[in-house]
Amino acid sequence: MCGTVMNTKIKTIAALISAVALQAHAFQIVSLSPQGEVSRIRQVVAKFDTGVVTFGDPKAAAPLSLSCSDAEATKGSSRWISDREWAYEFENDLPPGINCAVQVKTSIKSTSGAQYTGATSYKFNSGGPFVQNIRPHTGERIDEEQYFLLRLNGAATLKSIQDNVWCAADGLGERVAVKLIGGSERAELLKSQGLEKAAAAEPLKFVTLACNRRLTPASKVQIVYGKGVSTPGGVANSVEKRFNFTVREPFAASFTCERENAQAACLPIRPMSLGFNAPVPRKLAEAIRLTSGKESLKPTFDSEGGAAEVVNSITFKPVFAESTSFKLELPRGFKDASNRELRNADSFPLTVATAAMPPLAKFPAAPFGIVERYAEPGSKPGDAALLPVTLRNVEAALLTKTLTPGASPGQVSTLQPKTDAEIIAWFKKVRRYDNYEVPRKLASQDVKGPLPKILDMRDKDTVQTRMVSLLSGQSGVKTLDLPKPEKSDLRPFEVVGIPLPPGFHVVEIASAKLGSSLLDERYGNARTMVVRTSALVTNLGVHFKLGRENAMAWVTTLDKGTVVANAQVVVSNCDGKELAKATTNAQGIASFKGLSPEADRCSGGDNNAYFISARAGDDLAFTWSNWHKGIEPWRFNVPTSLDAVPDERAHTIFDRTLLRAGETVSMKHILRSETSKGFGLANVPPATLVVTHVGSGQQYTQPLLWRKTATGGQSAENTFAVPPAAKLGIYQVELKALNEGKSKSFSSGQFRVEEFRLPVFSGRINPVEKNALINAASVPADVQISYV
Repeated sequence: MCGTVMNTKIKTIAALISAVALQAHAFQIVSLSPQGEVSRIRQVVAKFDTGVVTFGDPKAAAPLSLSCSDAEATKGSSRWISDREWAYEFENDLPPGINCAVQVKTSIKSTSGAQYTGATSYKFNSGGPFVQNIRPHTGERIDEEQYFLLRLNGAATLKSIQDNVWCAADGLGERVAVKLIGGSERAELLKSQGLEKAAAAEPLKFVTLACNRRLTPASKVQIVYGKGVSTPGGVANSVEKRFNFTVREPFAASFTCERENAQAACLPIRPMSLGFNAPVPRKLAEAIRLTSGKESLKPTFDSEGGAAEVVNSITFKPVFAESTSFKLELPRGFKDASNRELRNADSFPLTVATAAMPPLAKFPAAPFGIVERYAEPGSKPGDAALLPVTLRNVEAALLTKTLTPGASPGQVSTLQPKTDAEIIAWFKKVRRYDNYEVPRKLASQDVKGPLPKILDMRDKDTVQTRMVSLLSGQSGVKTLDLPKPEKSDLRPFEVVGIPLPPGFHVVEIASAKLGSSLLDERYGNARTMVVRTSALVTNLGVHFKLGRENAMAWVTTLDKGTVVANAQVVVSNCDGKELAKATTNAQGIASFKGLSPEADRCSGGDNNAYFISARAGDDLAFTWSNWHKGIEPWRFNVPTSLDAVPDERAHTIFDRTLLRAGETVSMKHILRSETSKGFGLANVPPATLVVTHVGSGQQYTQPLLWRKTATGGQSAENTFAVPPAAKLGIYQVELKALNEGKSKSFSSGQFRVEEFRLPVFSGRINPVEKNALINAASVPADVQISYV
């Protein structure tokens, strides 16, 4: 009896243990989507909490069964995405009104043999119709009587659309009903969007409608797709959706032209334009005219627009008659492409006027230019070269600042620096003052005289460069008279030549007429504007080549291109300090040694380059080492380096580059430096070999022992045993050195570690004939090679 009771207890305990073990190994679905009402459905995805199939098994059975109210609409295919994730992909998005049930096959087991214990059924539906696309797109500007095209995910009854879709307009406290567009208007709208065939197949999926009243210009409007839009089967939409739009502004035209200031008339040398805020038929725009008492001008159109049927602007091209009144006339019935009348039509004909030609004083190049001494035919030594300046409507006697005692109006001030240091200082200064403004603190140091007064806080710390003279009050400044016009107080449009002797010059012209036209009138009636440049008058050309080990200058003439011997060539840094000097040989070449390939940094970090000057007789020319625009070496595929030390090249030679884990690779390293004579030996070769696995970054290091060869070379050898457990992939080889406290690395090669088997072949050679081979001259044979 005691034995029976004991056996019963043992069986009960065993059953409990089995139940607990079964529960511990049971599995279930942790997520299934979609569930409930979902408007857009393309797939069903189930995720389990453990592996259910062997991933990659094409014969794995589906764990779920799917049944829907419309079998045709729910066609698709299923697949395992992973060992825990299964998906059923519909051929198309489910149309509205579809109800589906998902049933779990309880017979499924996990890969470990566990039973399924989770929920066995799920449900979802696609709800009512929703908007897949609306045209115009949300956020666009629309017409006052805009037509809308809604593409739904399925059929919807017209009555439910009429009852549950409306317009919401700013300023109205009520809904604006929509009207459905049909007939030929609907057909044209569908055709314009390329949807006529799709709409013919499923007409209730494409809704064409408009707000049932004209919309207010420049207002905000919403198309409200409300709840209740239903399918023919009675399944209604339960989510409201709003689409925002802005009604375009009233049709208007705006005239623009460039002026000297806001109160002045239009500049006769700049275009006049008429712009529209809505497209206008091109034929109508072509009829617009700009007329004066003597002429009638036709508009021009943007060439990029080609022959478009509508335009957004027109342009009248200069030059126009100066100081003339024009009328801008529109044709009768001028409307935009939407047949809207012009809101500001009462402004036309629009009266516009041109001013006199604006005053002008302009050098052909600023802040620097070169004038060739003998560019003019018949020029000879002793003749002055002419620096051209274009003048128009400035005073006959140009008002210049007093540069030297006794200087009078009608003169141009020039300064001729002599030494290289002076040329460099003035060259940099004129270039700095070619900017629109400079710091007031800097101007107070460069300008000898009062600075313009401060008008407001924005110019508290700056000064306009055109309002200050750099030459006024400077010693050594000369004045040159300009020829005066015969009968006019203002100069006509003309080009005047300023005679300059050979050398470098700084030139300034000051004009009160320019000042009154272009400067703020708050500076007073005596405001004067300064125009400046610098010019080099020469017949020499200086060409400079800078290398790591040496440098060279080549001097030629500009008029004949012949070399100039015995020219004195000086190299200075950008602060004017002389660094090297040489004389050109019979080939016009001056050589330099000891110049760094990197020029010294200037005070203020301005123009960090070498200044190279050449003097021959009374002629002077110069160049900067960074004057190479258009002739940079990289444009001609010439390798360059700006480092002061020679470039070094490293290369590793491998006995083979494909290995298996556990094998050994042998390497020979070569390191060379690039010099003007070819390859040389590195001064401090790398001391460490680094082998790095690309991807993981795992590294192995070995010392490098360099040896010199009998032929004067230099190399190092290493062997690297690939660890048996080494990662597969690419291994990068680097040679690392410590040079002047900085680590330098050379990437010299790479090898791969992979799993592979070498191909094995077997071969046979059998004589064709069975006869004995005695004294045979040839033997026919069958040859066979087989891959094992």
